[in-house]
Parts: sequence; C-alpha cells; structure tokens
Amino acid sequence: MNKPTHVIFLLVLFLSASSSCKTLTTSNGEKIKPFKGTIIYDVQVVQVVDTSYVGDKKYFFGDQMHLTVFRNGDIQRKYFNSSRLGYDLDYMDIKHNIYISKYNNSDSFYQENAKIANMAKVRDLPLSKESEKILSYDLKEIAIGAQETATSLAKGSFLGLRYWHSGILKVDKSRYNEINHDLWSYFMNKSDGSLCLKYEIDYFTYKVTYTAIGILPGKFEKHKAISDESLRVIK
Repeated sequence: MNKPTHVIFLLVLFLSASSSCKTLTTSNGEKIKPFKGTIIYDVQVVQVVDTSYVGDKKYFFGDQMHLTVFRNGDIQRKYFNSSRLGYDLDYMDIKHNIYISKYNNSDSFYQENAKIANMAKVRDLPLSKESEKILSYDLKEIAIGAQETATSLAKGSFLGLRYWHSGILKVDKSRYNEINHDLWSYFMNKSDGSLCLKYEIDYFTYKVTYTAIGILPGKFEKHKAISDESLRVIK
C-alpha cells in the first residue's frame, strides 16, 4: 500500500470509528451513547364510550408492546395478545422514509410515506398536576392536542397526546427529521431525542396508555418478514 492510499485508508477508518462512537448529551450534561435495543411497555386501554360506532378497543392494542430501536435507527413496535383484528406490528424505515404496519388478520404489510404527517398539532395542553416516575427515572411531560388528517373514510378525529421522557434514554434526533408519522419528528425535537417511558393517546371515547416496564439495551426483535417487498400494499 503506497503512502497516499495508506493515509486515505486511515482517514476512512477514523471517520467510521468516530461515527459509530457518537455520543449524546443528557439534560444534566452527561455524555451517553444513543440507545439501541428494546423497551417493553405495559398497555392499558380505558373504554370511555362503548357503542357499535366506536367499538371495543380493549384488545385491539394488546396488553404489551415492545419498541425496538435498531442499530441503523429504524423503529419497530410489536404488539402482544391483541385481538384478531388488532395490531400486530409497525415499522419505521428511516433510510427510505417508509412507515409499515401489519394487522393480525392479514399477512400483508401496509406501506405509507413516513414524511407525510397523519396528524397535526393543534395546541399545547396543560401538563399533568402530578409528577411521574418510572423505572427510577424522573419524567418530563409534553402534552398537546392534535387532529388526525382527514381521509375519504374518516373526517379526522381530535385527540390528546402525552409524552413522558427522562432526558436520559436518548437517540440521535437528527435521524428522524423527515419522519412525521405519529408526529415522531415533533416529539424527537421537543424532547431532544428522548424516548418516551410513558405515552398516552386519548381519543376521548377511549384512551391508550403505554408504560415502560423493562429496558433491554442490545436486544433486537426484528420481524423476519418485514423486508419482504412482495407482501406490501401501498396506501
């Protein structure tokens, strides 16, 4: 290897090592590595209105959800013990800006453009009066009112979103600047890249609350068929 080639090789090696060792700063000024692994959430559904129009959502979301952050930054949410018509999983492919979802009653994966927001912030909401502490972490809260994007099948419901985070369990927020599905980019920037340890979606007819019960760094649970293009339906 001649000298110029050797220098270029060392430069590439150095840049690769630097990018893989990127650190983030917590609200306390502590340097940490971006989180990669799985967070386990307990899922609770409170049915406020039970009519044939609203339907029973209690088992639609299951009783547990695993959120996995992969090494490349992709996000997967896997739902457990949901009903036959309920959620199986969803996946955010950040390289291609794709959101993929799957239901238990179908083998198909439904694909959407993750750049396109499926809801919009309407206003800030008053914060909860009581402080939250989960898995020994003191939490900060983000609370907003939002409206889903209207479609040919739905007018666009109003909902309340509450996002509790510790400021310590973090990812590189810049990787999600173009991921607008479920207001992911908004919450990443508002929380400075902090993953939620509690998340509440209030449709006013029912409310879904995800509460972290376990953190598993380095554990990855990618669905074996998520990359099979033949199963995808473009929405």
